[in-house]
Amino acid sequence: MRCLLVLLALGATAGCNRGQSKEAPDGKPSPTLRLAVVTDLKGYLEPCGCTSRPLGGIDRLAAQIRALRDGSVPLVVLMAGDLFFDTDALEPARVDQANRNASTLLGILDHLEIDAALPGRRDRAQPQEELARLHTASRFPWLAMKGAAEVVRIKAGELRIAVVGVRPGAKRDAVMAAVGSAQAETDLTIALVHGSRRDANRIGAIDGVDFVVHGGLDQDAPLPPHRAGEAWVLNAGRQGQGLTVVDLHRKTDEAFADLSEWSKKERIRQLEAQIADLSEKILEWERSKDVDPADLRAQSDRLAALKTQREAMDAPPRSPRGNSFTARWVELPKEAPTDQEVTKLMREHDKAVNQANREAFADLAPRPLGPDDIAYVGSEACGTCHNPAYVWWQSHPHGHAYLTLQTRNKEFNLDCVGCHVTGYDQPGGSTVTHNLKGALVNVGCESCHGPGAAHTKNPEIDIVEDAPESTCLPCHNEEHSDQFDYETYKKTLIVPGHGLPPVEP
Repeated sequence: MRCLLVLLALGATAGCNRGQSKEAPDGKPSPTLRLAVVTDLKGYLEPCGCTSRPLGGIDRLAAQIRALRDGSVPLVVLMAGDLFFDTDALEPARVDQANRNASTLLGILDHLEIDAALPGRRDRAQPQEELARLHTASRFPWLAMKGAAEVVRIKAGELRIAVVGVRPGAKRDAVMAAVGSAQAETDLTIALVHGSRRDANRIGAIDGVDFVVHGGLDQDAPLPPHRAGEAWVLNAGRQGQGLTVVDLHRKTDEAFADLSEWSKKERIRQLEAQIADLSEKILEWERSKDVDPADLRAQSDRLAALKTQREAMDAPPRSPRGNSFTARWVELPKEAPTDQEVTKLMREHDKAVNQANREAFADLAPRPLGPDDIAYVGSEACGTCHNPAYVWWQSHPHGHAYLTLQTRNKEFNLDCVGCHVTGYDQPGGSTVTHNLKGALVNVGCESCHGPGAAHTKNPEIDIVEDAPESTCLPCHNEEHSDQFDYETYKKTLIVPGHGLPPVEP
């Protein structure tokens, strides 16, 4: 019997223990079970479009799941880790937008037919009434919301799967009891965990656990499968940038062997790094002549063993006699297919958030000027004396940064607007809706050179001529501007009329 199991692991992954693999049309055995893992979505509907190659988007994730749900095998969708929120405590001004975002995401996850989910620490840190509202509205079960560990049983084809949700901080004895209770009439046990690597390994070492879906790793890159006891720990990064797909082939009741190219490449990388490091150290020890010859021989033997292991990695894989699986990470770049129904929901969400914030913050004025503060005047005022620079700025991406939000109905989105206007949340600067009737839209002159009111009144008063890197980094960070290099970027800004003499007509 063939079956398909997709684990969205806002955290997670799955496994399989009964049934025999059939042969696919290409002659290769079909998987007994397929797992797709997504970890730590953190409330992300889509990535920031300012990166060089934005990854993710819940509509792209939905399209991938639809492609996996092709009817050839059953599909089970599981999630673990921070689902709806990316922070423990929300600023009061952000509560409404964050809750709207969570509601939209919940509806989309219901659309994806999630079978079970383990909310993470940030989800659980939200006000109880909001969490209860989302929980009640959900069509899929949330695990370990009350107890330390909770079991939900799923039937996938002929497979009986027990999914054990482990509450963050749960004691091992409580988890062992839940796993033990899940063993009866169960073919596969999958634990959903949110925590550190140690937490995931600790749960994986419990007898009876086949796979661990690990949410809670604070890193973008997914980790290839690694072993913990007899279980395999699976992860797929965060923010929905991709999903880990695992094909399981079951032939016996034994533990699974990892035949993944992904894991093989990672092991080769580790071995080559160890070989290079040890080779360099041995050369140093030989030159120094201070190392005991017996110790040097022992390290040389160790180096030879590492090289033997590396050579063995190039051998063709043998057909396994027992259970095996292969895992791969499927990233979701901008060009990946999208689920048009989900995309429509996202665009409707953007419009609703935009309108709600426009109304909620309509009267939000800029912070008042202090005795030492200087007011903002807008780039047009700078153009009176610095026309060549002003003309150049108008054609630069900074000069139409606000338009990129307006075309997407995101100019009042709290996650976006601050990097597309001038003087955001500064004394005398701009707010979500207030920008001196448009004078402070776009990333203007004063974003780099500082507030200009004093300089426009008296040109003898200096402004910041050479903006330091710290001025750029709040917006040009890894999440929003992954290829930003200060020195390289700075050179593109020093042009005729802006740092160089204007070109004569």
